[in-house]
Amino acid sequence: MAQHEKAIPDFLSGGGELGERIRDFDWAGTPLGPVAQWPQSLRTCVRIMLASRQPIWIGWGPELIKLYNDPYKAIVGGKHPWALGKPASVVWREIWDDIAPMLDTVMGKDQGTYVEAQLLIMERNGYPEETYYTFSYTPVPGEDGRPAGMICFNTDDTERIISERQLRTLTRLGKLLTDPSTNDGVVTKLLEAICENPHDFPFAAFYSWEKGLAHCAGATVEDQAFLDRQIDPKAGGGIAAAFARASSSRSLQLADVAQWGDRKLPTGAWQVPPRQVGILPISTSGKEPYGFLLFGLNPYRLVDEPYAGFFS
Repeated sequence: MAQHEKAIPDFLSGGGELGERIRDFDWAGTPLGPVAQWPQSLRTCVRIMLASRQPIWIGWGPELIKLYNDPYKAIVGGKHPWALGKPASVVWREIWDDIAPMLDTVMGKDQGTYVEAQLLIMERNGYPEETYYTFSYTPVPGEDGRPAGMICFNTDDTERIISERQLRTLTRLGKLLTDPSTNDGVVTKLLEAICENPHDFPFAAFYSWEKGLAHCAGATVEDQAFLDRQIDPKAGGGIAAAFARASSSRSLQLADVAQWGDRKLPTGAWQVPPRQVGILPISTSGKEPYGFLLFGLNPYRLVDEPYAGFFS
């Protein structure tokens, strides 16, 4: 070995990008101190973490200084690589109220915790995002036998939870549209089906289309004061312009709620109202729309291709 090369401790070997980052990190500037002074229990955890293909993070010391592996990068998102070596409370400030009690149990009571499909509203890519995780917190003893840190094993359930939820809605709607017995009161049944998914539809209203005007024929919420009883797409501007685009394009159109004026919107399953609304024309066999579905969008999801495809 060349004299200028540093020997890599066995527990820090491999590990891809994070293995290299952990080796190069100035740990002396953190509460963990130089790598040479790390206790054996921390070394063992780091070795397990770097060798695993499962997303894992370690929190060490009173501040739970954060270490993580390559698979965990997808969870930490845009906070990588900044999150490495930071206190867990700083990295996950937006979900700290959710996870702090569990971490207190681990560090204060020396008891592990486990949750399945836990909803966490994370801000890891510049916006608040609906996520679901199954994870465990396990205390790791220090040299005195008391918890010196913890190790967390993660499974991302987000795609599964959202897909299953949307499939239930599509199945219910598909049955509604193909069952002749539902022709009577179809609008009511349509809104009832949508009402069962307040995560993706915080609110929805059906507008019938008659003589160039959209008339509100029903909604998923009792308090409908925020809804226009009639919308003239030719009026231009605001929500009317979105109805006009939906009518001419016969496709889903989006509008920021700010274009709708100052209204108190229903929040559905969330604690904040939608930031956008969608207007979806309803038609059969390529004919002119006979109605429009106006609905609030999930405030914790970007309208990407899969999400837009669900509505279409």
